[in-house]
Parts: sequence; C-alpha cells; structure tokens
Amino acid sequence: MRRRILALVALATLLVPVASVAADTTGGGGTSFHFSETGKGADAGWTTSPIGGPPAVDVVYTDTFLSTAERAIKADGTVFSDKFVYFDQTSYKFDRSGNWIFVSETFGFAGGSDVVLSVNAKLTSASVTASVALQTCTVPRQGNITCMDAGNGAVSASWVGQGDTIRASGSYHVVSKGFTYNSKSRQTFRNAIAAGSLNGAGIGGQQFFGEIFSATSRDIFICHGPGPC
Repeated sequence: MRRRILALVALATLLVPVASVAADTTGGGGTSFHFSETGKGADAGWTTSPIGGPPAVDVVYTDTFLSTAERAIKADGTVFSDKFVYFDQTSYKFDRSGNWIFVSETFGFAGGSDVVLSVNAKLTSASVTASVALQTCTVPRQGNITCMDAGNGAVSASWVGQGDTIRASGSYHVVSKGFTYNSKSRQTFRNAIAAGSLNGAGIGGQQFFGEIFSATSRDIFICHGPGPC
C-alpha cells in the first residue's frame, strides 16, 4: 500500500504541470489533481530507470503507471460510473547536476464500454483491455510544454496475485514547499506481478509495484504557486 501511495505522489507531481485536461485551480492560486476509485481493481507501475542505483546522465528513462477499477471513479470532476482505466507513461532524464528533466508524457482515461475488466473475487487474478483516448505532451525548443491528441491507444494488462491478502485503512499526508498531498483509503489488497502493453508493445522496464484490490480511496494533490511542483 505504501508503494502505491508513493507512486501516486510521483504521478500527481508529473501530471500537475503538464496535464491541463485534468486540472482545476484552487482558491489559493495553486493547481489540484483529484483521483478516487471504488470497487475491485488493480494497478501497477514500471520503470526503466535503475532501482537502487544512480541514473546515468542524459539517458532517457520511462515510468509507466496503470490503474483500473470497476465503478465510481472520479478524476477532477469527470465521473466514470462504470469500469475505468487510467494510463500514464512519462519519459525524463537527468543532467550532470542531478536535475530531473521532463522529456514527454502520454496519458489518458477510458471508461464504460471502452473497458473490459475482470477481477477475481479472491483477488488472485485480474485483467483489463481498453481503448484509451491519449494525449502526448512534449517540450519544444522554446521551452513551453505543448500537449496534443495522440489518438486511441490499445491498453492491456494482467495481474497474478502473490501472497496473502492484506487489509489496510487510514490516511497519508505529505507536505512540502511545492505541493501538498492527502490520501484516504480503506482496502483489501494482494500484491501482484503485472504485465502490460500499449498498442501491442510490452511495457518495458522493471515493475516496482503491483496489486489487486477491493477498495475505496481518495487522493488529492495540490501544487502551490504558478510554477511546476
């Protein structure tokens, strides 16, 4: 569960500067990202960056996040009352000073008849296929992030549960100068090994978390100020 929360913090940090389609302005002038899910589902994260070791300079790495659930999903005012998929794939690199540099991001949501989701009642297996309307954001030479439609992507994934089920509930609160993150959840979950693909190409890299769950959760990320978090 902690790995999933930390992944969502990282996801929200990436989304706030670039995913204007999923953003709203708070009264304090910041930007907020809301994400909640209810019912059975699964999620996973993969990365091509070295886990447990330093990244190489100017090498482009890619992180991929996939989450799916069966009902009552809300993302910044958009409610999916039926099955739901969220997909995000972000590429980045580091300079010689260790600074994180955005390269590109492809992301999208799908719901209802565009999603075929199956989750075993005992949370031992799950699978999903979806046609996801994607957007891709890049940084042209002038330095301003530009986003454009990238068509529909065929997203698929499967999970195999590992170990015992775990029951957890509570809240998680992270505060920094740049952002505030709040999460509340109640869930039963089982860690899982996951495999996924986009348009038939397997998601590369090493899986750094994966789970099959039955849950109710709500995540709110707030970026303070006009600049990137």
